[in-house]
Amino acid sequence: MKKLIGPLLFLSAAMAGQAQGQLGDTLATRFLEELVVTGQFEPQSAKKSVYTVRTIPMEIIQARGATKLEDVLNTELNVRFSQDQALGGSNLSLQGLSGQNVKVLIDGVPMVGRQGTSNEININQINPQSVERIEIVEGPMSVVYGADALAGVINIITKKEVVGTWSLNARAQEETAGKEYGFEEGTHNQSLGGGYSWDKIYTHLDLSRNNFGGWQGNAPDRDKQWHPKKQWLASGLVGFRTEKSDVYYRLDYLNENIYNPGIFEGNEALDQDYITNRLMHQVQGSHNFSDRFNFNGAVAYTNYERKTQTSTVNKTTGDKRLALGAGLQDVNRFGGTTARGTFQYKINDKVAIQPGFDINLEQGEGGRIQSGTQNINDYAFFGSIEWQIVNGLQIRPGIRVVHNTVYKAPPVIPSINSKLVLSKHHDLRFSYGRGFRAPSLRELYFDFFDASHAIEGNQTLKAELSHSYNASWNWQVVDIDQLRFSTSLGMFYNTVENMIGFGQKPGNTLITTYLNIDRFKTKGVALRSNLKAGKFTAAVGFSYIGRFNQYIESANNLDEFTWSPEVVTTVSYKVPPAGLILSLYHKYTGATPYFEIADVGGVETVSLAKISSYDWVDFSVQKDLFKNFTLTTGVRNLFDVVNVNNTSVDGGVHISGGSRPIGYGRSYFLGISYSINNYN
Repeated sequence: MKKLIGPLLFLSAAMAGQAQGQLGDTLATRFLEELVVTGQFEPQSAKKSVYTVRTIPMEIIQARGATKLEDVLNTELNVRFSQDQALGGSNLSLQGLSGQNVKVLIDGVPMVGRQGTSNEININQINPQSVERIEIVEGPMSVVYGADALAGVINIITKKEVVGTWSLNARAQEETAGKEYGFEEGTHNQSLGGGYSWDKIYTHLDLSRNNFGGWQGNAPDRDKQWHPKKQWLASGLVGFRTEKSDVYYRLDYLNENIYNPGIFEGNEALDQDYITNRLMHQVQGSHNFSDRFNFNGAVAYTNYERKTQTSTVNKTTGDKRLALGAGLQDVNRFGGTTARGTFQYKINDKVAIQPGFDINLEQGEGGRIQSGTQNINDYAFFGSIEWQIVNGLQIRPGIRVVHNTVYKAPPVIPSINSKLVLSKHHDLRFSYGRGFRAPSLRELYFDFFDASHAIEGNQTLKAELSHSYNASWNWQVVDIDQLRFSTSLGMFYNTVENMIGFGQKPGNTLITTYLNIDRFKTKGVALRSNLKAGKFTAAVGFSYIGRFNQYIESANNLDEFTWSPEVVTTVSYKVPPAGLILSLYHKYTGATPYFEIADVGGVETVSLAKISSYDWVDFSVQKDLFKNFTLTTGVRNLFDVVNVNNTSVDGGVHISGGSRPIGYGRSYFLGISYSINNYN
């Protein structure tokens, strides 16, 4: 029965609060009419863009009862997550490439703070209540956004606008963790936000608290299979806007504490707290010099601190004191400075140019950074031309020139995007991009040794070089008042030289390090459809992704790629007289096979391992209460998935062969929100 839900539909729907009446339009236009900004010369509809852009609006985030962004993205096509239970991270992949090849932006500015052993941004350290929409651009964005953007870009666009003179919203939500719920169990979320505008000045504030009590699962004694986590997330913005200019300052703050309780050995146990503090300052601005010439720029600085604090707990007295010993107390700090600017000039109605600069400076220091302090800087100039050659044919070639202080980049990094309108209802898009990614500070210099880790940075790593090809066909089948149906077919092919991954340190198999893989490739196909019929909204998505077998030359009769399918489904139906919206979200993640080196009888042999398939289903109900209140309730992980089987002999860092963590069981949530606006 589970398998019947996914193969038919991928839908996406939701609605919240006073915006409820727009549900049908929100979903029907998701891939067609919404304004997008990521990588564009100027805000324009996704339908007109040369890029393939998906948008997740605020209404869907709210309707899902999301307390973290993974709740929203985990049912998106081609997006997958893996859990790092030891360090509390949640790592994503896009188009079969890991998160180190996905650029995560906040309002177009790259996030600093790649953490954990996987060297990825933890997207769950972003407050979903401050998000206006999420734009996902699949395909090569290396020319516009540089390193880490081979698979694509996830741009998280925050709230800035104020409806009326002032607005205020508050929200509280309670959620179980499997069957566990109580004062110290489950998830407790509270948030408060609002804004004020007068004349040319506008402000916006958001504050959110998440308290997750962890999940015992099968863990023994006082240990937990999912560790407790407490988060404070806050942001503030003040801006000044005139007819031609708009400039604002934004501050984002994160405090996170992940608690890892130890098991008593005798009368004592070692408890660990992983404490993260991040401050991100942004100044962004735009100015229109004329109808044809404008500038957008941003300067940002991020201070990211990750602290490991270890305490000894006495079983008899309950006393806790800081523990002594190498590596038990540790602080590492990363600082990132970004300066970015783009000029847009329309030569005429058919040709526009966009030169720009992109400067990224990163510094790391701490007890786990080799030699104490390290720096790596990246300076780039880029330019592109958007040219409508004839009516219906639009191309956008571009180049990027990079100077990296540690690695030599190619002389020129090129790209080309194109769009061909075949008719009023059909269009084609093609794109190619060259990529360059220098190893990060963490991959080069970060050492992590404790009771359960032995990971060492590798200063001999080579930079990654890549090529990415994407194509898509879009068909607007029907577009009338009460019925809209569209479909799209996309294909991609990525190849990476010197892909950085994990491996055993040569000469010492007890230490894991970062190594270059000579070649890695992914390729795939994705089919998406959207349907709106009256109060019913639906969309269908299917993808089939192949991942390269790096051991193809090590044994005979091996396939070059191993393949894995995905099907995603969301169904939504609204009942206006009752003020109800019913939404179902489903994703089927097919079995994921891969080859590995296994020790069989003392002989290293290439063998096929597999991560089993599973279904993830969420269901939510929204109900308007009175004028300004909205009730959201539902169930997450309806099929109660906890682990899936992994036949690997060695599942890798933090993943044991035999199982792979997915969730902490079926959970139920109930939230209430209040929203009020003052109109002029």
